Amino acid sequence: PHTDVQYRLGSITKTVTAVTVLRLRDEGRLDLDDALEQHLPGTPFDRRTIGQLLSHMAGVGSESPGQWWERTPGTTLDGLGLSGADRPHAAGRRFHYSNLGFGVLGELVAVLRGRPWAEVIRDEVLLPLGMQRTTPRPTPPAAQGFAVHPWADLLLAEPEHDAVSMAAAGQLWSTLTDLGRFAAFLLGD
Repeated sequence: PHTDVQYRLGSITKTVTAVTVLRLRDEGRLDLDDALEQHLPGTPFDRRTIGQLLSHMAGVGSESPGQWWERTPGTTLDGLGLSGADRPHAAGRRFHYSNLGFGVLGELVAVLRGRPWAEVIRDEVLLPLGMQRTTPRPTPPAAQGFAVHPWADLLLAEPEHDAVSMAAAGQLWSTLTDLGRFAAFLLGD
């Protein structure tokens, strides 16, 4: 392929989400030591801090409850049915990679900006950096993703759908050119 083909970024999406959270911090809209409940009440992660969520130190579960979020149609934050079981570790005690934590951070961005996470990242990160081929859903030309079946020697097409509240954890699609722009920004250019 060529540099204009989109590929699913997966967890690189989390870095874009983190940039939007840090923009809110820089504007004084939040502090990384703020408890999540100060800005996004009603989750079972109430006293976990924004900084702990960003650093995977909030003790939040790695995945959302139910079916694997990357392989099933998404739902709202309320639709996830979060409970105390989704915080299996004490906050600040150990690193525990959390897709769920970044889904919640995406919801935080949406609440503080008053519009969907995808619109915020488009307007505040992607377009200002000239990343016009980075989108929440694939736009042709885009590569089809595949996974190896866990018990058989088969390649299975990866499904593509809107992950809704989990989008901020891994839904973006991008090109090599756009990723180069993002890397240059992160390195200080």
